[in-house]
Amino acid sequence: MTESILVVDDNQTTRDILRTILLSAGYKAVDTSEDGTAAIDAVKTKRYDTFIVDYRMPSMKGDELTRILRKNQPDAFIIGYSIEAKEETFRSAGANAFLVKDDLMQRIVPLIQGRFQIF
Repeated sequence: MTESILVVDDNQTTRDILRTILLSAGYKAVDTSEDGTAAIDAVKTKRYDTFIVDYRMPSMKGDELTRILRKNQPDAFIIGYSIEAKEETFRSAGANAFLVKDDLMQRIVPLIQGRFQIF
């Protein structure tokens, strides 16, 4: 699989687990960023097909980052996630899908492969 993915989460363990899951599923280009500012810097030098964005981060919330990503990469597949019910927040920001953090690890690969909306 040649799809490029950027995982954005301030929790190093979550980033590492998601990256491992995605690499194990056959995705070759999986990068991570620790917050929205780092993600914006990353997209200045590389184009991503998919973004996986946490809601709670220190420099900016996930919905703010989603708005910026959607504006700059309108065809990207953006998945928002949170421990809280933030479906509407992510949807209004332009995300294609939302997952509750408890379901994230089990549902992320099928969601990316299927490209369907979960709201």
